[in-house]
Amino acid sequence: MPETFPVVKELQWKLKNIVTLLILWLVLVLAAGITAAQFFPDSSATYVSIAAGAALLLFAWWLILSWRIRNHAVLELQELLVANQMIPYHFVKLKGSMPWSISSNQKKLLAACDTECKALREKVKTANQTLEKYVGTSVTEKAAKKALQSELGGESRRVYVLFSDVRGFTHMTEQLKPEETVDILNKMFTAMEEVIAQNGGDINKYIGDAIFAYFRRPYGNEGEAAKTVLRTAMRMQDRFEALNRNFSVAYSQEVKIGLGIGITAGEAIVGNLGSANRMEFTLIGDTVNMASRLCGVAKHGQILVNEGMAQAVKDTFELSALPPMQIKGKSEMQTPYAVLGERLGIGR
Repeated sequence: MPETFPVVKELQWKLKNIVTLLILWLVLVLAAGITAAQFFPDSSATYVSIAAGAALLLFAWWLILSWRIRNHAVLELQELLVANQMIPYHFVKLKGSMPWSISSNQKKLLAACDTECKALREKVKTANQTLEKYVGTSVTEKAAKKALQSELGGESRRVYVLFSDVRGFTHMTEQLKPEETVDILNKMFTAMEEVIAQNGGDINKYIGDAIFAYFRRPYGNEGEAAKTVLRTAMRMQDRFEALNRNFSVAYSQEVKIGLGIGITAGEAIVGNLGSANRMEFTLIGDTVNMASRLCGVAKHGQILVNEGMAQAVKDTFELSALPPMQIKGKSEMQTPYAVLGERLGIGR
């Protein structure tokens, strides 16, 4: 701390001087007594009185000096706390302290500092909780650090990317009141987020009625990780169907919507994208684009995966290869795979 705040180092040096002054006072008292004994060898009462008088004078001098040093130390401590915004703005600044009030004023300063630190910790906690709602719990610390450094760019990561999108959403918005549409989306997003988070995924963003989520993809044997992602998608469909039964009768008009899901396994650039003044933590790359395209093709209740994902789960899930199709942004025909379910003997 002294290296961070030079003023503290100076305060420590001045406080050490008080001990030095005490030692000097004892030495001077002893010297006064010895001197008195030399001039009044036969009158012990006289040199004792002289020594006592000298001691009292030196003691009074030491008290005044130590009070001034302590008072200055308290004021410099206050200056340090104010400069670093470590006490509340409404704190009444000290202009000086009498000998009997120095300790009290010092306690007031430290108490004010403690109160402000607690308030700052609470603000940081609230800010982190708010940030988690935007970028997810697992990326909060890293994203915040990079944002503070205005660091743009990212790094290549192995990931599973999941997109889900509501079928019939546009027609639904034409039929329902705006607040009813918002209510449906919030209930759906809450349910989907629970499923994704419980299985180790992170939601990167909500895009209208769509969800963009991702999972970490391990190196080597990825069988269990890939199974977890597909199980997540299947549970999302189950939860959506349960919600949909309630949606169909709970609003001013009958709701007829569905959910399509697209999943890819591959690599993506993960990091901060934007400008130094405004950025967002996201993923970009062909793996992300392909997941979005597959989601766009998927029908209600359908889960489509790419070749990489199909190879990772072919031993544990029943898959059906769809006819090759032209995917926007791809020069070659692509073969999506529809997930039919887990193989017998392997429970969800």
